[in-house]
Amino acid sequence: MQRNTNKLLFATLLLFTLLLVACSNGKPNANENSSTQANTKTMSTVFGNVDVPMEPKRIVSVGLEDMLLSLDAPLVQASGTRGDYLYDRLQDKKVPTLNFSSTPNYEAILAANPDLIIIIDGYVDQAGFEKLSQIAPTLVYDRGDWKTSIVQIGKAINREEQANEIIKAYDDKLSKARQTIAQSVGTNKTVTLVRLTDKEADVFFPKFPYGGVLYNDLGLKPDVTLTEFQKTAEEDWGATLSLEKLPELKADYLFVTAGYSASSEEEFQKTLETVKGVESLQVWKAIPAVKQNHTYKVSARHWMLNGPIADSMKIDDVVQALTVTK
Repeated sequence: MQRNTNKLLFATLLLFTLLLVACSNGKPNANENSSTQANTKTMSTVFGNVDVPMEPKRIVSVGLEDMLLSLDAPLVQASGTRGDYLYDRLQDKKVPTLNFSSTPNYEAILAANPDLIIIIDGYVDQAGFEKLSQIAPTLVYDRGDWKTSIVQIGKAINREEQANEIIKAYDDKLSKARQTIAQSVGTNKTVTLVRLTDKEADVFFPKFPYGGVLYNDLGLKPDVTLTEFQKTAEEDWGATLSLEKLPELKADYLFVTAGYSASSEEEFQKTLETVKGVESLQVWKAIPAVKQNHTYKVSARHWMLNGPIADSMKIDDVVQALTVTK
């Protein structure tokens, strides 16, 4: 009897197994495909749609560290130069850094073993994008319009709510700063942003993407002289003028950047010495804002970049300059 019972049980199990195979309709990989799709999401980029992990754990950033640090993203590699405004934050999080270069360091990125790569728009062409995509899914975002980009990045790495909170906190800070500046200097003061060399000056126009906080957001007005310079300028960002033309600037306040966005500490200090040299010239002393002691030096290492951290620092710089008595 025991043997008959075992045979019946075996036959039942065999029949059940055959039924399962039949129900699968001869497609044993269907469940695997569904599982793979369930573990990814599709994000849109300038190079087309990209399937990315639902929960990326190892992200490489090239040029978008400001937003990714704000989101507390799990970075395993980033662009960074000793002395720049994000370097200490990256070091505190023990994120290895590479100097930003004109082309990606594919070998170093591969060695970081990322499951997601996020880069600044305009950094690579289609061929470069495809080469990065062979290492890991690659997303591309604009740094200038960081509010739009940070929401998209938030969606990609499951931090969309945090992205919206960052935007709200920034807008609240901006609103308070506008009120503080208006109470301190009024609502009709004009400003100009310039960068000096020993022979000429870059004068930045309101359309300059990194000058938006100063020109557009804080309730200040661009110097009317900029409109005249724009009429003959060849580019939208600004114009390069001889130092002799600087006295034509009529702004109430002059903000002077030193260095460049990727300047090393040594390079930054060298440009500060250059600015000091220009400040000793009579042509500089003839500028109306200089006569009023209304000039302020700011670091290009965050002024020539965008992001919630950089733009927040710009707000602090302007509030400090216009509300603290010299």
